[in-house]
Amino acid sequence: MDFTLSEEQEILRKTARDFLTAECPKTLVRKMMEDERGYSVELWHKMSELGWMGLMFPEKYN
Repeated sequence: MDFTLSEEQEILRKTARDFLTAECPKTLVRKMMEDERGYSVELWHKMSELGWMGLMFPEKYN
């Protein structure tokens, strides 16, 4: 079985790593863990702008 990432998957991996390094420091993660909501609305919106919320759907569904 070949588990090598495709070029598209590598781009997503790098984008996610760069985004989370810049936008989600450990202090924010701890704050979200202690918050009743459990997530940051601002961070959620930024991830949504990157299109991450639709990753599980085929492109034909936009």
